[in-house]
Amino acid sequence: MSRALKTALAAYEREDYRGAARKLTSLARAGDPEAQYRLGLLYARGKGVLGNLGDAIVWYRRAAEQGHVEAQSQLSLAYLYGGHAHYEVGRWYDAAAEIDKNAADSNLELMFPNGISVPQDHPEALRWSIAAAEQGLAEAQANTGMMYARGLGCETDYEAARRWYLQAAEQGVAVAEFGLGVLYANGFGVEIDLAAATRWYDKAAARGHADAQTALALMCTSGAGMERDPERAVVLFRQAAEYGNGRAGHNLALHLLRGDGVPQNLIMAETYFRQAARQGYTPAMLNLAQMYSLGQGTAQSDSEAALWYRAAAEAGDAEAQFTMGALYARGDGVAKRLVDAARWFEKAATQGHAAAQFNIAVFYRDGTGVERDPGRALEWFGRAAEQGMAVAQTSLGKLHLSGEGVQRDYDTAAMWLRRAAEAGDGDAETTLGILHLHGHGVDRDLAAAEQLFRQAAERGYAPAHFQLGHFYSEDRGEGANPVEAARCYRAAAEAGHLPSQLILARNHLTGVWGPSDEAEAAAWFYRAAEAGHAGAQFQLATMYCVAQGVPKDLGLAVAWFRRAAEQDERFAQYNLAVMLHKGDGVEADPEEALKWYRKAAEQGVPEAQIALGDFYAAGRVVTIDHDEARRWFEKAANQGHEGAEPRLAALARLQEQQPAPAIQPPRAGTGS
Repeated sequence: MSRALKTALAAYEREDYRGAARKLTSLARAGDPEAQYRLGLLYARGKGVLGNLGDAIVWYRRAAEQGHVEAQSQLSLAYLYGGHAHYEVGRWYDAAAEIDKNAADSNLELMFPNGISVPQDHPEALRWSIAAAEQGLAEAQANTGMMYARGLGCETDYEAARRWYLQAAEQGVAVAEFGLGVLYANGFGVEIDLAAATRWYDKAAARGHADAQTALALMCTSGAGMERDPERAVVLFRQAAEYGNGRAGHNLALHLLRGDGVPQNLIMAETYFRQAARQGYTPAMLNLAQMYSLGQGTAQSDSEAALWYRAAAEAGDAEAQFTMGALYARGDGVAKRLVDAARWFEKAATQGHAAAQFNIAVFYRDGTGVERDPGRALEWFGRAAEQGMAVAQTSLGKLHLSGEGVQRDYDTAAMWLRRAAEAGDGDAETTLGILHLHGHGVDRDLAAAEQLFRQAAERGYAPAHFQLGHFYSEDRGEGANPVEAARCYRAAAEAGHLPSQLILARNHLTGVWGPSDEAEAAAWFYRAAEAGHAGAQFQLATMYCVAQGVPKDLGLAVAWFRRAAEQDERFAQYNLAVMLHKGDGVEADPEEALKWYRKAAEQGVPEAQIALGDFYAAGRVVTIDHDEARRWFEKAANQGHEGAEPRLAALARLQEQQPAPAIQPPRAGTGS
């Protein structure tokens, strides 16, 4: 080493970077490879010069071409990872480019002809890495092994990777020892040898290599290649976590959560999950979200859970994106917003998440959170169906049956329904059975239809019991079977199938299957009414009015009429108005009665139109308005209500008896 170079390096050690840069520049221009290499480092680090990678690359290359091994290695790393200038130059360019990119580029070319960044160039990176490796630089040998193992700048070549790793490992390079462990653990270019993998991981772990510590800990946890040793796993995970390894921190949290190899400690588990999550490790985000969702080791908080699910979703995790969709759909931890639910479902669906594909298909089919688009629904149902999701196959088949988003095609519908039915989907079996009843897309085959209905019914699918009820109710040449039909309808009704509950109620009321049983009818109307069926609510209210199958109870009658009326059941609106008007089962309330009369009248109930006309004619609750009264009486008359004509005639007589209004003389003007 020349005296001048020693002087330059001494200046560097004194942190006199500008002085070092001046001296190194002079020597580098004279062709000194060590000075060229050192000057390249200064440009790369922004020490004593305007830091930029373009000039760093120039000096690295000049030294590398003279065989300088460290320069070759640095040049390789620069091309392997690429990069943009930092420090003043990078900040200057970024700020200038935001204002005027053309001017910024022009000035950049003038001031920094070598550029300020370097693009990734894996073939060039491999070339220089091999050059340094062949000179025996252990770090370059390890790096070369890694590039061959990953196929960076070349075809993947595990044998070459193993060869270079071995050379570096012989010099004690932990990265190479870890790389060999990966090859043997996964059988890359060698037979899987977990014992060998353990030895290499152990060597690298002892040198403090966090990934090797994590890999060895995972083997201790699973017992792969050794006896299971959760206590040692905890020690290794803890060591790697202290180096900032998110995967290790996450796995340490799992051991603490389960009490595996360490006393259970939910608070510390939450701490390590949070640490790993903040380091960007997605599985930790998901586990942390789950802890907050369940209140494990921390106060239960749907909003905090949603925050971490969102972090994982934004990091690109499909399961987290699906979960965010579900949270927005339900309003758990976030405001209920179907638009956002659709957005997250579609993100997860795009990544191939089958349940998300199904959900976004349902959204497009129904117009939930998105504009209704049966074509898009068909596309997403198709993707989920191709992944073997039976419920999506059924939905896809039904779209082909209805012709929504696609031309109606019974054959294609039957094909998808058959695939779903073979997977045991009760809806598909039932729908396919209906096709066999009618011979659409399949042969007309009553026996096949019955068998499919029975298969679905045995799975507890209530609509299949309902279809069997229809099947046995009809005479198909051998007579109907009302006993079996009633049994099937009952099975469906007891499972909560609303149409079956209504059939049971009506048939028991009218005695279709034998003597009328009003109490049984009332019980089934009650089940259907509780499920929200307005017609059943109206019928049940009527039964309470007349003590049909239930004790007379006008209060309950009012309650059920009101529930049906609130669903726009027009006759319930009228009956509720009558009871409010008369004070039957409720305190009389003419004003509310008027409201319900009006609603029923607007839906065309002639009795309500008559009552509303009476209110206006007599001035009950409202101001007398004969014109309004006439309008409602005429509506009732147009429907043939016998009470309308006498009322219209009475109004006419009343108006004939009223004197014409006197004509008042004009008032004298007051001027202006």
